[in-house]
Amino acid sequence: MTTRTTAGLPFTIEPLVPVNSNEPIQDYETLVNHLHQAAQVEMSTIPMYLYAAYSIQTKGHNQWLPGISAFRTIVAIAIEEMLHLCLVRNLLVALGAADRITFNDKHFIPSYPSKMLHRVPDLELHLQPCSPELMKDVFLPLELPAEHHAPAQPDQYQTLGQFYRAVEDGLVRVDRAEGGRLWQYAKDSTAWQYQRAYWNRDGGGEPILITDLTTAREALQIVVEQGEGVDPAKATVPIDPVNPTPGLDELSHYARFLRIQQGIEPIGNVRNVPVDPKVRDFDEPAASLAQLFNAAYFYTLAMLDKLYNLPATFAAETANPRYHLERTFVSAMSGLLYPIADLLMQTPATKLDPEPATVPVFAAPTFEFYDFPAEIKKSGSHTMKQHLMWLCNQAIAHFPELGGDNSVHWLIDKMPDIDQISSQPPTSRPQPK
Repeated sequence: MTTRTTAGLPFTIEPLVPVNSNEPIQDYETLVNHLHQAAQVEMSTIPMYLYAAYSIQTKGHNQWLPGISAFRTIVAIAIEEMLHLCLVRNLLVALGAADRITFNDKHFIPSYPSKMLHRVPDLELHLQPCSPELMKDVFLPLELPAEHHAPAQPDQYQTLGQFYRAVEDGLVRVDRAEGGRLWQYAKDSTAWQYQRAYWNRDGGGEPILITDLTTAREALQIVVEQGEGVDPAKATVPIDPVNPTPGLDELSHYARFLRIQQGIEPIGNVRNVPVDPKVRDFDEPAASLAQLFNAAYFYTLAMLDKLYNLPATFAAETANPRYHLERTFVSAMSGLLYPIADLLMQTPATKLDPEPATVPVFAAPTFEFYDFPAEIKKSGSHTMKQHLMWLCNQAIAHFPELGGDNSVHWLIDKMPDIDQISSQPPTSRPQPK
């Protein structure tokens, strides 16, 4: 298997079968390849949405607290994108392809600016402060609903709904061709799929255990309906797309972004932060704080990877590290990432703004890949958690807010040493030679 860099992509991918835009998905390897790329698309939205939300000035140190309307709306959408990412990975696990994807992987994560994977016409993705223009130019085109009876598009697609329709058609086609062999690992894989400790308080949907074609299609239904909606003329979608109940609806991502763009959900005050920042753009101490954010972000992704390599057990007398990881993963999202990002966006970016203007430029999270193994060696640490604590200790001298009770420093101390937990990955279907 060779690695290629596809023109215009924000990441390097390792396709098992080259994607042909003129052919439907007809075999297992092409299906897995498309699901891998679907996960990459979902992953590319999360940093963008979080960056826009973080740029809004709000009070509190926990992103789940009430705040400016647009802030809560965008965070809720980002959470649902995390659900979509997990649903796609659940499907890969059910297909015996758990080893084909890792979240904490420099070849998987996006960089910015970059073009949206395979979209026609091109759509450039940015880390950018929240504005009506960002909604109009990037977020709304990204979540654009497909027209009724729009054709499935397995590669060069106009909407994500058409891409996922091609994936669903491919699932049906491969299921028909392979029969039970397609799902031979599915029932035994449910213990490894993400199923509990869902973190979404402000939106619908939930993780689905995928065991067959029916549950796989239900998972894809959640992804498409929550995002773009299935009817361009209808703004609402069922809170539970699989088992819809009349009156229990929510707005699709497209409809919610449209409300922000139209000013129905006010954005409020937005910090003057750069577009597509890099750590190298910042002087100290902002650079060290940005590195701490990146390390915390990739520690969180590594925690999710570890979770997917541990089976869930439900016996009361059995201790299971996965249960702890499910809870600390949720804590890391709200207790590490948001407080560090909020502090960054209150820190002047003097290198970008050597002569402060009326409105100073502030630093911001960069969501850049953080190479834990290499940096652990430099710091003399032995584990990812120890290295994260070392970075936090370096930053506390300039940012005392990181320390104290119920702080970032306090929470890092409570985090697990995930690289010392033995993995027990599910059985995977042998790859072709």
